[in-house]
Amino acid sequence: MAQMTSHRRAWARASALGRISLFACALACSLALKPAFAQNAVAYQPALNASWAGHTGKALRLIDAYLAKHPNDHAAQLDRARFLAWMGDYAKANDALAQFGPDDEEATALRARVMAWAERRDAALGLNAPLYAADPSDYDNAWTQALILRQGEWPHQALPALATVQSIKPDSRDTIDLAKAVRLPLFSWVGLTPSVYSDSDDIEIRTTTLDSMLWLSDRWRLLASVSHRRHSAAFGGPFAPLIGDNHVNENRVGTGLRYAPSPDTALELWLGNSRIDNGSGGNSKVIGHLQLSQRASDAFRYAITLDRDRVDASPRALPLMRNGLAADLHWTPTLRDRFDARIAGDDFADHNQRTSVLASYARAVYRGERAMIDVGLQAEGQHNSRNTNNGYYSPSRYRRFAATASTYIPFGQEVGLYLSAALGRQKDETFRTWKRAIDANAELTLGIFTHWQLVGRIGYSQRLNQSGYYEGTNIGLQLRYRFCEFRADRCPAVH
Repeated sequence: MAQMTSHRRAWARASALGRISLFACALACSLALKPAFAQNAVAYQPALNASWAGHTGKALRLIDAYLAKHPNDHAAQLDRARFLAWMGDYAKANDALAQFGPDDEEATALRARVMAWAERRDAALGLNAPLYAADPSDYDNAWTQALILRQGEWPHQALPALATVQSIKPDSRDTIDLAKAVRLPLFSWVGLTPSVYSDSDDIEIRTTTLDSMLWLSDRWRLLASVSHRRHSAAFGGPFAPLIGDNHVNENRVGTGLRYAPSPDTALELWLGNSRIDNGSGGNSKVIGHLQLSQRASDAFRYAITLDRDRVDASPRALPLMRNGLAADLHWTPTLRDRFDARIAGDDFADHNQRTSVLASYARAVYRGERAMIDVGLQAEGQHNSRNTNNGYYSPSRYRRFAATASTYIPFGQEVGLYLSAALGRQKDETFRTWKRAIDANAELTLGIFTHWQLVGRIGYSQRLNQSGYYEGTNIGLQLRYRFCEFRADRCPAVH
């Protein structure tokens, strides 16, 4: 039996990670502040000229050559760290700044900005807050403070510092880029998401979802969604409905609230109704989730989710309900390394119980103007208490190990491509030997900072197991309109 549920969920998680990486990279590329260079030419002027022209890689090579002959040039050392940060290599930029003492105010200010770009909010505040408190009207200090405070659940905290930046240099490109980044988390949005999943087991799931998020206040957000899904499978096969035609229609509707009691913590409650109809009658079930998410530190964040939903692996499985508890853990011990894990337990209506773990490690191995590359490892395991034969994969002991690679490729400020792949081996209790397991995903985003945003996604899985050759694809689009004009004080216009 093909592993449909695990595949589709793995694709969804990879897509979410892709969106996070894409946004972080796009933010770094679009907020490349120019340092306050002296008006007179300096000894490494060609490097500065290259950086002004947007050729940061060339600038870095030129300044490295200069520093090889003049290793004690303080200004050149700082500019080299800037170039590294502009390329998204925050780890190397931080390493370059570590040689400067705490009394070097310029190095401290730059390090604060690097930490802000790297989403190390506490470390960035610890460095920049004293500088900002001492001189809140300084453009650079206010710029960094706004970049820091836009992170987390209370991005409105960045607005006073942004106002200072805009009052000093309202028409500067740096100011305009900062305003885009600060106001983006404050947008409400409405989105339309069509998608198609199909696999070699003749299962097809077509989904159309209309969803929205509306800012009610600085702590409250309103969520709503409406979906229609058509689940199909070959008539008479192991995944077709037990009663009725070869497909089941499902309509879902729900609404929820997200509350942020602090900049680091959020509570989300979403409740809805799912009604299915297979042509021989239908039934309705309550679905929903309760989630606690928290940023515990710069390096660690987590989310705990309690949910109730249908088993959406196939038309035959759809009438079954599932109660689940999951923990999503994210740990970044360094600026180069990231660990992610999802630990879940599910209780099914057919008396099956499942425990599963998906863990991954990724390391930033390359940061350049044209691409950012991470490589890593992934491990997955699943245990079910019984093999149900109810239209979903329920092995007693499933294991998978894979090598992974991902890259983000920017095409200017508003377009970015995220690619990821996993090549590994898999086995469950029915396999005589370990078998191949390949997954690949791509996500293209158009309009990273604009009101209208279009995201195209495609996922492919090719797995060879004892029951035969399996491959599946998942293709989807997300069209989203982001708006906040009805709260102009929270979404300042970009000059």
